[in-house]
Amino acid sequence: MIKYIKYGFLTLIVGVIFSGCVAKPKIALEYRPASVLELEGKVSVNDFGYLPKEGVTQKQIPNTALGDGLFLDDPIGVFFANAVRREFRQSGLSIKTGSCELDGEVNELLIDDLGFTVDLITDVRYILYNKDKKVLMDNTYNTKLDGLSKFVQASVLFQNLNKMFSKNIESFMKDPQFVKSLEKECSENN
Repeated sequence: MIKYIKYGFLTLIVGVIFSGCVAKPKIALEYRPASVLELEGKVSVNDFGYLPKEGVTQKQIPNTALGDGLFLDDPIGVFFANAVRREFRQSGLSIKTGSCELDGEVNELLIDDLGFTVDLITDVRYILYNKDKKVLMDNTYNTKLDGLSKFVQASVLFQNLNKMFSKNIESFMKDPQFVKSLEKECSENN
């Protein structure tokens, strides 16, 4: 009996020592555009920056509970810029070298799951320039999906993450300042 306890304890110690050496799993999250907006114009989209808190990597979506969060295949800034490009294409905007240029920064991206439910939080800054590099708009949009179920299949979590990204991008695309800029500065004629 003591022999089995001894081996069990040794197995536990080895497991604890090597648990920090295990590679963090990456998820292949694929963004699916959801907007039904119809817009016209030409806006090229640069990769966004990602400004996470200290200790968070460029590919990590942190969470507030135990664990490190989710790790994407691509850096968050690249993933988010690609999501914007897909939404632009779906809405009718040309993303080829255009009359305007969009930069952005993902300031916060968080899975807050400390309570009985999950909140998904985004804070993204969008900076739109005209062809002369004059800033047409510089706005930050905070979006939150709250009260989501905590214990769901991965596919449901991915759908909720997609919804969170889409909600933030749509807040930007619906902004009257953006729509006005498209008409005046970012049209096909400029």
